[in-house]
Amino acid sequence: MTPPNRSDPLRRMGLAVTLPELEQCADWLKEGARDVELQDICELPELLDGDWRTQARKSLRLLDGHTGRVGVHAPFWNLSVVAIDPAIRKVVQSRYLLGLDYAEEVGGTHLVIHSPFFYFGHSMVVHQDTLPQELAIAHDTLAPVLERAATLNCTLVIENILDVNPLPLRTLVASFGSPHVRMSIDVGHAHIQVGRGAPPAAHWLHAAGELLGHVHLQDNDGASDAHLAPGGGTVHWESVLRELRAFSTDPRLIVEVVPGEVRRAMAWVDSLEAASMAYE
Repeated sequence: MTPPNRSDPLRRMGLAVTLPELEQCADWLKEGARDVELQDICELPELLDGDWRTQARKSLRLLDGHTGRVGVHAPFWNLSVVAIDPAIRKVVQSRYLLGLDYAEEVGGTHLVIHSPFFYFGHSMVVHQDTLPQELAIAHDTLAPVLERAATLNCTLVIENILDVNPLPLRTLVASFGSPHVRMSIDVGHAHIQVGRGAPPAAHWLHAAGELLGHVHLQDNDGASDAHLAPGGGTVHWESVLRELRAFSTDPRLIVEVVPGEVRRAMAWVDSLEAASMAYE
């Protein structure tokens, strides 16, 4: 594995958590001033229709003294930034704006939303050039969301989900020309798409380049989105970590695993830090 150095960006690597996991690992997150992503409103989107501020304040109390970066994962089920129906776009805007309210409550400075791209082009309408239309609709959907995010100094990070090619997502992010819109690469999602002809995960990071603002790190067997701790699947982590260490843009690094894998994820991150210290 490539020897790390004193400015190793991996040292800020943290976790995606809901409140029960945060109760387990808040001290660890605080000790390392690690990146944190609160996922209560994406796992339980109905929270946004109730007393979500109480939930947010519980997280804030647990993070008291934390000096690292905090973000929030927006609701995502059935929400697409390229919905054709204008009424659906209003729903998407409403949920994302509530996500930003939640982020403001917890001091969050990134909000994860999902890429709308299922594959490069649409196989049912391969004779049509749909990307310009999708970009226009995405801009219409996100205009009020981006305006609000900018006032909060919060960055919208758009995560690859079913994308098979990083270029449409990169084109979408670049089209905003805003420091408050960046790419999010989920290493595990990229790994699954290799079976559909996509490049390996490290290539996605390289392709994102200066537009990379956020990374989800998780492992799987290349077939199912298992969200295992790194090392539990078949992702080639040496190449992924090598790419991450080459970045000077300080992307947020979030290990995103199922609850039963949190302890293993923490141990993996600790092992990276131990290796870094051994080389100093």
